[in-house]
Amino acid sequence: MRSIKVAAAEVITDKMTFHSDYCEKHTYTRGSEDVVKPVRMMVMNGKVICPRCELEEESKKLQKDLESQIEYSQRQKKFNTLEKRSMFRDRTVSRATFDNYDVSEPEETKNKNRMMDLVKHLQQGEVFNIFLQGHPGVGKSHLAYAALRELNVPPDPDNPKDNGRSCLFINMEDAATAIKDSFSNKDSKYTEAYVTQLMGEADYLVIDDIGAETGSEHSDSKASDFIHRLIYKVTSARQDKVTIYTTNLTSEKLYQMYDSKLVSRITQKQQYIIFKDTSDKRKEALPF
Repeated sequence: MRSIKVAAAEVITDKMTFHSDYCEKHTYTRGSEDVVKPVRMMVMNGKVICPRCELEEESKKLQKDLESQIEYSQRQKKFNTLEKRSMFRDRTVSRATFDNYDVSEPEETKNKNRMMDLVKHLQQGEVFNIFLQGHPGVGKSHLAYAALRELNVPPDPDNPKDNGRSCLFINMEDAATAIKDSFSNKDSKYTEAYVTQLMGEADYLVIDDIGAETGSEHSDSKASDFIHRLIYKVTSARQDKVTIYTTNLTSEKLYQMYDSKLVSRITQKQQYIIFKDTSDKRKEALPF
């Protein structure tokens, strides 16, 4: 790869001829003294210049541009969190938008419009949580991910203080499985510390299908101490941030699976979107 100085030199050597004057701004050290080293001036595009002054100026400009590109690339990492760090049970959810959320029933239309309205409030800086509850297959995860798409704002390239907004979609069962696998796989990055930090730091987080990590919604299972600890850590880190939850569970089942203090944390500052009458789209797609 060519150095910045070489690139700068190529910029200033186009159409140059020597001039009779010399620039005496440049020095070199000889012993303990700085000695002036005259540099012959040149004519470039009708302008008399010192090639060394021009080279140093061009080098500074190229260096600044390079540093700016590196700095913006670092800020862009937050914006890329949604695509690079999310954990899906169903990867097709990553293609979800408000536009491709098809509505055929009144409740779907109402809930889609409500979610879009809540997103507008979040975009204006309001902080609250959203809880989507209903039977499987009604589009809860779709709406949750569509909301993240609207909230996932890239940084302003002209404002170095603007880091954009980071969004993250985490299927709770996948997260729990990945962490448990890391117990015996020392090469896995999905440690409890890594996953909880990832979930805690995102500006906007979807915790998808909460409760599924404990087993069937129709069972009498209770969340393990590990799951309680995991969700406690995440909710503690997100007291002043926006979290969107999706679940198939009723409030009764939530209190059965988790202790009341944890349920209280999950349901604080909530706006609710409830599906009661919407049919399961996955069942409708079956040919039998």
